[in-house]
Amino acid sequence: MMKKTKTLLATLLVLTIALLSACGNNAAAPAGNNGGNGGGNAATGANGGNGGNAGQPENVKIRIGFVGGGMTPIIAQIGMNDGSYENAGITIEEQSFTSGADMVQALVGGSLDIALGSYEHVLRQQKNGLGVKAYGEIFNGVGYALVVKKDAEFQSLADLKGKTLAVTKVGSLSDTGLREGLKSVNIDGDKDVQIINGGSGATMLAAIESGKAAGGMVSEPTISQMVATGNYRVLYDPPYDFAGITVMAKTDWVDKNQEAMRRFLQVSNEVNERVQKDPASAVEAMLKEFDQIPADVMETAVKNQLAKVPAGLKLSEEGAKKVSDTQIEQGILDQEIPFEDTVDLSLLP
Repeated sequence: MMKKTKTLLATLLVLTIALLSACGNNAAAPAGNNGGNGGGNAATGANGGNGGNAGQPENVKIRIGFVGGGMTPIIAQIGMNDGSYENAGITIEEQSFTSGADMVQALVGGSLDIALGSYEHVLRQQKNGLGVKAYGEIFNGVGYALVVKKDAEFQSLADLKGKTLAVTKVGSLSDTGLREGLKSVNIDGDKDVQIINGGSGATMLAAIESGKAAGGMVSEPTISQMVATGNYRVLYDPPYDFAGITVMAKTDWVDKNQEAMRRFLQVSNEVNERVQKDPASAVEAMLKEFDQIPADVMETAVKNQLAKVPAGLKLSEEGAKKVSDTQIEQGILDQEIPFEDTVDLSLLP
């Protein structure tokens, strides 16, 4: 067991370094992007990249941002890596960020067209009087689960009173998800437990393995990789609707580029419908994002993630309200913002 843990720690360390390198290169081009768009401007929504090919859609370029290191944007990751967007005449320029706040700042500042992130960012921009809306959802959930050692004595969240627990960063989405779970069993996240920063990948594993933390909030594919060693188990996976990864954009960009947004959503939905029927078909594409993960472990991670992608990419009012409630509880919002002011699902297929 110790050998497996050391091997996993080494693998996660390599993976963490690789992901940090990727996050640091915000201008990295996606797999399959051959630059054949002729240098068109995303703000125009289209360029002449496909020439006069009969039956071929006019090429559009879309600058997309997401937070690197996890699999919650799985539908977009598959589409970028298996050529689905490119084959539909969409040239994706992807940018990976280390935080949602930085990503949304880039969106508002005009260096992104679409951001893939939590609905909380839509709410915050609306509060600030900025025209940002969610046009679909590609992941309905928190995206983190609480992982503990397999032989740990506790069997439920109720057993964690007095323990030290790790999140990626206090105040982050992993922190929100953990606190919501603790609250459901009447444990105060500020008084009854100690919540610490655990980072991700190898640093989170080290915190759990060393006993510094009784458990940690982990995302895929690390969850599946840890469980596959036989040394760890998932104690808590937030079960509620939560608008975790929405397709958000500035309303003025969408007004000028409705066809680009419509096509992006259509292709994303087609990707989802295809891989839901055959999750194994998505493994190769996802291994381009996480090449340190064994194929069988990646297949498990893919299945886990796809289970939380909503049919038709429709953002539910229940999931939106859950996010809104957490923002009000944290004092970020003064009151609930109407769903129709923040969500526009009219461009979904």
